Amino acid sequence: MTQTDMQARSLPRGLWAVLGLLALEMLALSVSYKHAIDFTCLANWPHRVCSGASGLMVSAFTTLGALAILAMLARRAFADLLAEARPALLPLALNLAGLAAMSVPILFLREGSGTASLAPTLAFWALGLGLGGLGTARMLAPPERWRHFLRATGWTLGAVVVAGLAAPGLAIRLRPLWRFDTVTDTTFALVSRGMDLLGYEVDADPAAKIIGRGNFHIDIAPVCSGIEGMALVTLFVLLYLALFRHELRFPRALILLPVGILVSAALNVVRIVALLAIGLSGHPDLAVGGFHSHAGWLMFTCIALGLIALAQGLPALRRDPEPVAPARPMTDRPAPDRPSLPPLHRDPAAARILPFAVFMLTALVASTVSQAPGMLYPIRALVLGAAVALFWPIYARLDWRADPVAIGAGLLIGAVWVLIPVAPAESPPYGALTGTALMLWYLLRGVGTVLLVPLVEELFFRDYLEGKLRIGQGRAWSVFAALVSAGAFAALHDRWAEALAAGLVLSWICRRRGRVGDAILAHAVANATVYAAALASGRLEII
Repeated sequence: MTQTDMQARSLPRGLWAVLGLLALEMLALSVSYKHAIDFTCLANWPHRVCSGASGLMVSAFTTLGALAILAMLARRAFADLLAEARPALLPLALNLAGLAAMSVPILFLREGSGTASLAPTLAFWALGLGLGGLGTARMLAPPERWRHFLRATGWTLGAVVVAGLAAPGLAIRLRPLWRFDTVTDTTFALVSRGMDLLGYEVDADPAAKIIGRGNFHIDIAPVCSGIEGMALVTLFVLLYLALFRHELRFPRALILLPVGILVSAALNVVRIVALLAIGLSGHPDLAVGGFHSHAGWLMFTCIALGLIALAQGLPALRRDPEPVAPARPMTDRPAPDRPSLPPLHRDPAAARILPFAVFMLTALVASTVSQAPGMLYPIRALVLGAAVALFWPIYARLDWRADPVAIGAGLLIGAVWVLIPVAPAESPPYGALTGTALMLWYLLRGVGTVLLVPLVEELFFRDYLEGKLRIGQGRAWSVFAALVSAGAFAALHDRWAEALAAGLVLSWICRRRGRVGDAILAHAVANATVYAAALASGRLEII
């Protein structure tokens, strides 16, 4: 580990002293101006000056927040800058002189002083900010390190500072766009326009946000305006940026946020237009019972996969991999500057992500297009089997030796799952299938439940996601990663409490010997136990 890497992991003690000093100074100024004088800004100075001063304080805090984010993304540059931070005598004197200058107006600001106190107050504040800023900058780093830092960060630092300063004012000006009424009105207008383009004659009530014809109308309430989808996409992109921060190029990768939000809003309009078209075409039950319930999640999944594909496919958003020099050149041709990405079927990350994405996507499609999605499980199993077969050479290299502890844990999970009572299903999941079709349904349901699902889910949750979440060392990070991955695993199950407990057990099994094959085996044994009990009792709802 290089010295720079070590500095990036821990802050110098002198920096903590400087930060503590600045925090105390800001607290002292805030308390003094708020409680030590009897002065109301709006009663003495013009409104523009008071609002500007207040906005400047808010902008200062947002700029500090923006710089903190930049520091997390450019750790080495900031580590080099702050390596010698300490409250040296001369910089400390300048800083305290600035604090004193900013405190002088406390002596003459009084209620009723009017605008006569405005000019001297602003003068002392400007002097204090100049002296304090100069002293603080020198305490943080010597001039040479500042020059190197500015060259290293370049326009990125300027863009971050400008964004931080402009954020409060921009947020105020854009506030109407984030009102539910504004978003709902826009969505309703676009849906109405979309139906017109498709040739449907509909009755639209913009005031009540109701649109349709005859016996089929829908209410575009705020919950249908797309706000939830935008929020979900925003959270997903932020999580993706955090997990893959070492592979993405910042700040360029932040473009995924506005792209995701805009695509989410557009697809929400498409979803509502399609819902209306299905209902007005004589299939209101499918529109309300299937499409309405699951199309949103289907589109969210497509957006998520599309954003990942965009980030992975655009070289401008990805960092260049470290050059790797071959130990023994096989030819006389010069080695490439950087290694090429492996083919998809040989990519270990894709082997852990893509089959799970296929598994989720097929579930959403089945729920969207059918009122009996369980009947389509054989098709889902075949598609998932094809995805698994694509990566089988990678899976074959896993350690598949049987572990008695994993088998015992799987039996325990399966037994608990079977013994906890659940409400009986209103109708069988296979719908109206009979005869040979029903036998094939049972066969492929068993293959999917016992063989495919454990492999796909454990590789994604326990091997990939949990590994990504352990971004630090120590037991605390391991516990955090296990809880989050188990929580995500539980969110996919109706019986979330049992799934959460099972996820934690499977995490322990996986980490016990460091073999994801043990977790896959335990999961497969648990699912086999549940499936056997379901076949024996006829209670397929327990699966």
